[in-house]
Amino acid sequence: MDLQTQIDQTLFPEGVQVTTYEEMEGRIFRIRQRKAEVRHGLEILLTDEAVQMYGEGPMVATVLQQLKRHAEQGLPVVEAGQEYERLTFVGD
Repeated sequence: MDLQTQIDQTLFPEGVQVTTYEEMEGRIFRIRQRKAEVRHGLEILLTDEAVQMYGEGPMVATVLQQLKRHAEQGLPVVEAGQEYERLTFVGD
């Protein structure tokens, strides 16, 4: 299953957007939500080592479930000029 299909099939709360992009250490999954004029968001870095150790499919599913859980519990506020709070999934 391709990545966008997995994202689309994860039932995120209304108004939540998930984007991904590559970085040197792996893939960043960014979740964003705007409530009125306040931006909320979080990133998870899925390292290449974690993908090699546990497999891409299971790790992407785990990342998406973690993002969903954070969205349901409330994402941290992202102030103007600040970076997103980032969690990292690494291989052992």
